[in-house]
Formats: sequence, C-alpha cells, structure tokens
Amino acid sequence: MRVNPREDQNTPGKSPKLTEVGDMAVPKSRITRSKRNMRRAHHALVAGNPSECPNCGELKRPHHVCAACGHYDGRQVVAIAEEIDLDEEDAA
Repeated sequence: MRVNPREDQNTPGKSPKLTEVGDMAVPKSRITRSKRNMRRAHHALVAGNPSECPNCGELKRPHHVCAACGHYDGRQVVAIAEEIDLDEEDAA
C-alpha cells in the first residue's frame, strides 16, 4: 500500500518535509539580461583617492602609513629598513 507523503505534513507536531520540488524556493520566472545587468550597475569598483605624503611626496592611501618613508600624521611610526645591494656584498 502506497502512503501519500502529504498526509504526514498535516499531522500536528511534525515539520513539513522539504524533499519535494514543490516545497523548495524556485524563481517564478527567469531574470532577463536587462534586469540582471541593471541590478549589477552599482557593483563596479571605485578607484582609490591617493594623496601625497607630506614627508616624502610619494602617493599613499588616505589614513594609511606611507609605504615609502613610514610616516603617518606627521611622525614616523614604522622604521623603514635600508635597502641592501646584494651585488656589492657578493663582490666583497
């Protein structure tokens, strides 16, 4: 004897089963290319607004430490290591 799965759902205290396709979330209609692209119109990335470092003049991101000299807000907060030329050390 075959049992109707819908009969179990009407029983109090039991949660409905989500195994059938009729119970799942399915779009009513296809989203057209136009509607999809209109929704994505505001998803573009915006270019940054670099500012000039007042200490060394290099471009840096606003509210970030300068990568060239290590200054932020008029004081040095990161010690920058001296560049080492590896060719000179090998020759010596």
